[in-house]
Amino acid sequence: MNTFKQKLPSPKQALRYLGLTLLKLSLALLAVAVLYLIYLDSKVTQSFQGQKWQVPAQVFGRSLSLSPGQSLTPEVLVRELELLQYRRVSTITGPGQFRLAQQAVEVFRREFYFADGYAPAERFEVQFQQQQIQGLRWLVAGPDTERGEARLEAPLIEHLMSAQQEDRELLRLEQVSPLLRDTLLLVEDRDFYRHRGVVPSAIARAFWVNLTAGRTVQGGSTLTQQLAKNMFLTQDRTLWRKLNEALMAVILELRFSKDEILEAYINEVYIGQNFAHPVHGFGLGSRFYFAKPLNELTEAETALLVGLIRGPSFYDPRRNPERAQRRRDLVLRLMFEHHMLDQQAYQQAVDEPITLIARGQHQADRFPAYSAKVRQELRQRLPDSALQQSGLRIFTYFDPVVQQQAELAMQRSMKGLDPAIEAAVVVADHQHAAITALISGRDPRFAGYNRVMEARRQIGSLIKPVIAIEALAQPERFDLTTPLLDAPIQLRSNQQDWQPQNFDQQFRGEVSLLDTLVYSYNVPMVRLGLQLGMPSVAAALSRLGLERRVRLHPSALLGAVELTPLEVSQLYQTLANQGVHQTLASIAVVTDQQGHLLYQRPQTPIRRYSVEATANVHLAMQQSVLRGTARVLGQQFPQLAGKTGTSSDYRDSWFVVMDAQHVVTVWQGRDDNVSTGLTGSSGAMRLALQYYRLQNLRP
Repeated sequence: MNTFKQKLPSPKQALRYLGLTLLKLSLALLAVAVLYLIYLDSKVTQSFQGQKWQVPAQVFGRSLSLSPGQSLTPEVLVRELELLQYRRVSTITGPGQFRLAQQAVEVFRREFYFADGYAPAERFEVQFQQQQIQGLRWLVAGPDTERGEARLEAPLIEHLMSAQQEDRELLRLEQVSPLLRDTLLLVEDRDFYRHRGVVPSAIARAFWVNLTAGRTVQGGSTLTQQLAKNMFLTQDRTLWRKLNEALMAVILELRFSKDEILEAYINEVYIGQNFAHPVHGFGLGSRFYFAKPLNELTEAETALLVGLIRGPSFYDPRRNPERAQRRRDLVLRLMFEHHMLDQQAYQQAVDEPITLIARGQHQADRFPAYSAKVRQELRQRLPDSALQQSGLRIFTYFDPVVQQQAELAMQRSMKGLDPAIEAAVVVADHQHAAITALISGRDPRFAGYNRVMEARRQIGSLIKPVIAIEALAQPERFDLTTPLLDAPIQLRSNQQDWQPQNFDQQFRGEVSLLDTLVYSYNVPMVRLGLQLGMPSVAAALSRLGLERRVRLHPSALLGAVELTPLEVSQLYQTLANQGVHQTLASIAVVTDQQGHLLYQRPQTPIRRYSVEATANVHLAMQQSVLRGTARVLGQQFPQLAGKTGTSSDYRDSWFVVMDAQHVVTVWQGRDDNVSTGLTGSSGAMRLALQYYRLQNLRP
């Protein structure tokens, strides 16, 4: 029997074999590590050099221009400044402040990127006399101090975000106050400008403290590591994530300057939660908590904002005010100990109460009806490629003062009404066909059903000026003195017998076209419409601005035609603007993030009716306010022109009123189309009355 004996390697050979194996393994691991570092470097560098964030589009309201001779009071200017979050002070020290003087208001306007370009901060005085601007005086000498107009920055009314976007407001490092920058570094990373992204001793110290505490109580991350974690990694607390964080921090430090890293951190840091949207960056954080630009924060506000970084939820000043104040005061104490505040400033900051705006009040969803109109126009006017750009700037005609007055008027006028009764309001500048304010429901903040754009309701007697303008466009046949027969009539309308009645069930024989409009007589207006012919009435609706075709039956001559409040406003815009039609719009200009023009609203006025014909309709509507169905309004505001409207069974209450600048359309009704018991005079007109009281138009 043969036996086989395997020859074992000698110890020397075994050692050599083990060494070769370890070398190969080390080389392989090194190769993998190098490849992984190359991958990380590529990922970090490309992402950091490119577009770091998809910034939401910013929607701005109109910019208030100021010029000598303009009708304006100091009270209205102050209201505008307060809506822009300007602070009233006794001595002006910087932008975002104003001061009252005798018959004058001194303003230090912030810098702003207007639709036509950048304008630096400037300081000027607005002088008043007899409810108008007497003159402007620039308080800082410069090349443009002789111009005859000043303007305030446009109010930010919304950030338009896609589902994938994070809310953010980008800042350049030079826009950040030294106080905030120094406080941030003091609290989060005092050695930021000396380390290379990672501080091993800090990591070791934090590891030991957390180990002995049995939980995470201290962080050892540098500001660069925090940025790497926020931009590229998850929040998982694993050794692998921590290693990646350190490697990425080193790469950032090797590839980019300290200022670039600090600027990115300032724009990336998570600082709170606005309902479903996270709030990133100090720029947006300042508006989210205080509704003002970052460089206008007080020392106490700056300390609170920086203190929130450690735990935005834990220190949330709205949910945990006492905890937030302790954290703020700790930061203020550090600022004092490091000579960033003197004793007096420190004490004032500690004594300052934490004053916050309501969550969400800083911008988005405050004006959902207007935002819906802006979105609609964006889809119609710009291609998809333009809409997908980051940081669009959308300049609209929105007037925050008018919106505020309309909302307050609605609130006051609807007290005591059935809660099921809803309302919609459209305010438009008829000379420029510009939509300045919209309300689509009793709750102006509700972003659901948009009655302004979607609710088609019977317009009642609002159809009468439409019929009248078509008649008056034929001066050889009709004028305001033309007699119309007010006597019983029986018709066939929409396959039903129909016998129209006047509101008071009376007949007067012959009445003039003027009185038919003033007192809103039904039967003579039906006869006039039949004399013109239904195709002519349909053509009048089209000429006045209705963009869709409607099928008209004789009952339409008393308003059995369904239009939205916005469509009604369009008709009356042409009537108010002396017969010149232009499509109502909310958007004036759209630029990209760099200020390049992407869209500018074209001016396309078209004369649809003569000045004489529209002047006669305006006269009749003014007489309606003075002595007709809207005389309650005329007792206080005789200069206005208006028309009431009530649909059958009191389902819809309408009123349209025109002044020298605006046309205001008001609708009230129920979504289920049940009777409200309101006429145009007892419902919608009361809202308009409240609105004009707030407009200070009382003579």
